[in-house]
Amino acid sequence: MSRVLVGLSWAVIALVLGVMVLRVGFPLELEWMEGGVLHQAHRFAHGQALYPPPSSDFVPFLYTPLFAIVLGTLGKVLGIGYGLGRVLSIVSSVAIGWAIWTAVAGEGKPKAHRIAAVGLFGAGYVFTFRWLDLARPDTMAMALCVWALVLLRHSKGSHRKAALAGLLMALSFWTKQTAATFVIASGVGALLVAPRQLPVYAGTIAVIDGGGVLLGNAMTDGRLWHYIYELHQTHAFNEERFEKKTWGMFMHAGPFVLLAVFVSLWGLARRLRSSAARVAEGAGPLYWGLMAGTGLLVSALGYSTQWAEPNAFIPGVLMGSIALGVVLPTEGALASVAGVLVALQLVFSTAVEPTYQPIQREGWGALAKSYQWQRWERTVPSAARRARAAALRDDIERAPGPVFALQRPWWAILAGGEGHVGSMGITDVLPEDRAAIQRSLLEALKEARFAQVWTEGDPPRWLARGLRRYSLQRRLHGAERVRPMSGYMSEAGMVTRYRADQLMFAPSAPRVLPQGAHVVADFESGRAEGFSPEGAAFGRRATRSVNSTFPAVGPVGGAYYYSSAGVRGDLKATGSARSAPFVLPERGTLELLVGAVGKRERLAVTVVAGQQRAPLPLPDTHLSMAPVRWEVPQGWGGREVVLELRDDAKKAALFVDDIWVVAE
Repeated sequence: MSRVLVGLSWAVIALVLGVMVLRVGFPLELEWMEGGVLHQAHRFAHGQALYPPPSSDFVPFLYTPLFAIVLGTLGKVLGIGYGLGRVLSIVSSVAIGWAIWTAVAGEGKPKAHRIAAVGLFGAGYVFTFRWLDLARPDTMAMALCVWALVLLRHSKGSHRKAALAGLLMALSFWTKQTAATFVIASGVGALLVAPRQLPVYAGTIAVIDGGGVLLGNAMTDGRLWHYIYELHQTHAFNEERFEKKTWGMFMHAGPFVLLAVFVSLWGLARRLRSSAARVAEGAGPLYWGLMAGTGLLVSALGYSTQWAEPNAFIPGVLMGSIALGVVLPTEGALASVAGVLVALQLVFSTAVEPTYQPIQREGWGALAKSYQWQRWERTVPSAARRARAAALRDDIERAPGPVFALQRPWWAILAGGEGHVGSMGITDVLPEDRAAIQRSLLEALKEARFAQVWTEGDPPRWLARGLRRYSLQRRLHGAERVRPMSGYMSEAGMVTRYRADQLMFAPSAPRVLPQGAHVVADFESGRAEGFSPEGAAFGRRATRSVNSTFPAVGPVGGAYYYSSAGVRGDLKATGSARSAPFVLPERGTLELLVGAVGKRERLAVTVVAGQQRAPLPLPDTHLSMAPVRWEVPQGWGGREVVLELRDDAKKAALFVDDIWVVAE
């Protein structure tokens, strides 16, 4: 069984590392907040404050700064980018694997148990939302934390090891505040394994963390503490997640681990019946058991915080893997049973993705629906996805002016700017600061300072108010979208899938008329411009590309288009509209922008000349428009016609704009 367990463990480790290598060069965000982390590193590299007053230029994520500092320092030589941040996290992942091996080996366990523990950590990659290789501080923070715990475990009689452990734990806190709970738990652990070294360990942390916070707070006029602590206290706490869901998700994702723990603890209890065995073997399991419990607590606390993601489970998976490796039986029937269970967990985690949403929605009766086979394309970007991301990045880098990307502030820097606040920063700050930031951004939008404005999904109400001088010029829908592959906005199975489109707005401008073109209607007056409506669908007013009653529609010419949803965005309304008569050229084309939303079967655009009717094709679009070009047929040249728009569908709408007659 040991050989099978070792082989499976190495296979999982190789698979996860291979996945990380395949993801590292993805041209845009693998997780939507990566860009904000890069922005903070960019500021450090350019000598700008990491914790300035909240403004439209920058609001930091509510983390301590070490990851951004390390990334910014390396970036001065290597260039700051997604790849560098991900490499830093991959190196941290390898460091975690080494620490797990060392921790289990330090308790006298065989190689099979050491590699199994590393394999179990790797097997948690999908459960922790494919987070370990992201340009984010989580993995580096846990690497520093676990190495601190490994050193502390064996620091008895060595003040040097205790001081080094304290240094690493303190740096873990400066990477992410998650380490604060481990600081407390490790102090208790030190009483178990190295009580005389506790003052050195605790003193080192107190000087670096406590003194560092005091100094940093003084240097930032109190803003450091405001960002890393006070603003966190404004986030809601989800008691259901803490009391039920976190534990349910761990059991759901690791059923065989749970059984292996029971088997191993039973075996451990039998081994520790004698006092001699308790002295010889008891300290390690007790110490790492305490850290596993702390990891689970940290996971529950983290996941219960507002806007949390399952990356909060990394501490529980990490410390649990070490603890299980330490307590696994080494001989007898129990060793075989535990080995089989661990092997099953490795296979299970590699093949199956847990999707807890059905259980949360319907209860444990939905267990059968709560698992799905893992799909490679959910984790590793396909060639087509890479190509779309590369093309979109090229477009951003070639933007004709400053870019504002609400959820992707790094895009502004890719376009040659200095970055701006992101949506998370706007959300995180106090209401009065949020209002000031929004006013500043609205002022910039009213002056059309940005050449492009990007949003994930329709812009929030406050932002839509500032887009009156803008129109939607690009909507990426369905497979066209370039979505992250981890966390929010991804296709992750742990939560409800994200389906919103990516939108790009640009200052409204008329389209260039072809030579010989005559405008029938472009709706820039805000009126129907000669169209006579019948029924409730089409009105006597045109609709803005960006408005508060209907999703943004585009690309349009200028700022307005004509819609069967009217200015109120009513899909249920039906009716028709006819243009004023116009004359077709002897030779030429009728050109217009046409689009729709919903089923098109009962939507129509028709050229009418007396009793003759010529239906035009409806492009396959979603809340967007595409050019339609109709060659004037023989016998129609010089005739007076009208353009008829019809919407007989109660769950659809028709859009038109820029109706031109072009003579050859």
